[in-house]
Amino acid sequence: MNVAYPPRNFETDLAAIEGFADLLKTGFQNPEGIRGTVKLHVPEMPEHGFIARYDEELHIERNDLDRETDTFVSIPIDTIKRIFWEFEYLDFRDPSIIGTIEFSGNLGYANHLAKACLRPSNFTLERFKSVGQLHKAKGYRELTKVEYLHQPTQRQILEIISESRPVVITGLEPSPPCKDWTIDKLAEKYGDAIVRVRSATQKQNMREFVQELKEFMANPYDDIVEGFVKPYTEGASLPEEMWPDFGPLFFDREDFIPPQLWLGAVPTHIPTSSLHRDPRCGFLLQVIGCKRLDLYSADQEDLIYPHKAYNNYQPCWFRPEDPDYSVYPKAEKAKCLQVTLKPGEMIVQPAGWFHQVYALDSPNMSVSYFWRY
Repeated sequence: MNVAYPPRNFETDLAAIEGFADLLKTGFQNPEGIRGTVKLHVPEMPEHGFIARYDEELHIERNDLDRETDTFVSIPIDTIKRIFWEFEYLDFRDPSIIGTIEFSGNLGYANHLAKACLRPSNFTLERFKSVGQLHKAKGYRELTKVEYLHQPTQRQILEIISESRPVVITGLEPSPPCKDWTIDKLAEKYGDAIVRVRSATQKQNMREFVQELKEFMANPYDDIVEGFVKPYTEGASLPEEMWPDFGPLFFDREDFIPPQLWLGAVPTHIPTSSLHRDPRCGFLLQVIGCKRLDLYSADQEDLIYPHKAYNNYQPCWFRPEDPDYSVYPKAEKAKCLQVTLKPGEMIVQPAGWFHQVYALDSPNMSVSYFWRY
């Protein structure tokens, strides 16, 4: 099930704000019955902001805007308009987007609401449909182990992609090799490179981020909010300065969208990336520490409760790490395929495979590349 595409243009700024409220309402889901309020403030037109109240549906309220809410979000009108232009590929991790928004209060509510803004492209819908049919035909939900290939040719990699089966590649490493990298070496070589932007007022370079990692490792905590207080870059764009050391290991640079950096220190019992799937083939290179991937074939979509509002990746409401089968009863029938990546290993993860990722060691670093085709 997917929501209707929104309009891209509005005659007035007020119409854009009204359209934004409708976008949130139509994309909103609340299977776990969360209750809370979020004030959406538009600095150029503060009198036309609104309060989003969580219930079984999302209620938009425009009275008593000065009342206290659980969460406050200030978003400029230009960013609201940009959401409509980019809903198919919008990424709130983009510094030019998250860097314009201010947050306070319950950040989990803000994250929940942000996901309601997104919509899939026709390409994504067709890709997920086709790989679901392929996985069912090949019986991939019955796989019990992931194949390993040592130094495969590019032709072999293309065959893997066409068959839509996950494979771990060994024997291909950057220079210097993965075993030589530490967080101290990263801070020394890339200290001034911006690795994370969390809001209009919060930006971190590598040196600052590594310091935060060390503080977390000395005093770990479990109060993690995706996209905000997790000490993890969560797929932020790989800084240009790091491309020479961590760019793609095969094909051409132009064959991939910009790589993503997954660097941080997080509790090993909490997924670094929650259950989701991507519409493009991904390559994940493990650099520091080990990671475990839990994979679910695309033909199990009906068992793991994916979001109806999404764009360049589709999250799931079901959380295998903390299963609630009273809310998600079909998930008991889902079959998981697990694989562990060691430093220097890379997994080819074809489009459509649902997956969640655990860091088995802290600190941990991976770099991902998505094939354009």
